[in-house]
Amino acid sequence: MSASSPSAYLLWSILSVLFLCFLVRHLWQYDRFQCLRWSAGRTPGAFRRVMTYSYLGTVPLLVVYSVGMTVLKYAEVIARPVSLYTETGRRWVLPLDMVLSVAWALELVTHLEELTFWLYLLHQKPNKAPWFESWEYTLWCAGSLVSILGLPTTTIIVRHDADLMDAYIFLVGACASTINTIAFLYILARFPQFLHGVRRDCVPDAVVGRLVNFYTLNQTRILFRFLFTIPLLIISIDALLGAHLIAESIFWTDFLQMLSGVGCFASSAITLLVCLYHTNSFLLT
Repeated sequence: MSASSPSAYLLWSILSVLFLCFLVRHLWQYDRFQCLRWSAGRTPGAFRRVMTYSYLGTVPLLVVYSVGMTVLKYAEVIARPVSLYTETGRRWVLPLDMVLSVAWALELVTHLEELTFWLYLLHQKPNKAPWFESWEYTLWCAGSLVSILGLPTTTIIVRHDADLMDAYIFLVGACASTINTIAFLYILARFPQFLHGVRRDCVPDAVVGRLVNFYTLNQTRILFRFLFTIPLLIISIDALLGAHLIAESIFWTDFLQMLSGVGCFASSAITLLVCLYHTNSFLLT
């Protein structure tokens, strides 16, 4: 993976900057950034603000990582391992990989909350405990703690193996994100039944329409989520097992990493759109 050409990171940079611009423009058109205030929203609270800020913090961190790695790659010789970088270049590898691990951890916090909250909604019963007392909320707390501690800790542990440091980060992060995405397939499988129950309860058509849009957007987002994680799993496993079937080919390395970049930022854009139709959204409400 360290042999990836600058063009792969350049694609990440372009997509991340474009998405950041899209995000800023959307927030400005939505309510002139008023939704970012701590007290904003119909039901303000610390939990909603934490979820909002964790998601919004992911985007600029990914911009820093992708732009930084692009500059670094173009400053070094193509396909040269990290161990052969200049001293200045080597000093930047660990900070940038730490930025990536923190950004990925925050992204996992966001998507795990969405997964557990929809599990909570799908399992609603008359005697169901409130969200903050439910097992789904406990699962989100535990998973978030593991994510926030796990990815940065992985970076710190493997920091002395500069040539494989990003391989370990990609492996851990992609495994966690893939598991989360696979689990979300259960939500999509149960959603038609959930919609049937909502219609049976004579919920207003506007609410049903938002739920249908949520379902449609998530079907597309799931595809992009797999497009984000599976290529990273392939190239990280190839590097860590020493097979180098992928690493020896600049084409396949760049191709898989570009696919991953497209999947990452396309799914993030859809996440923003999903929040507009999520009747109990944690973001921009």
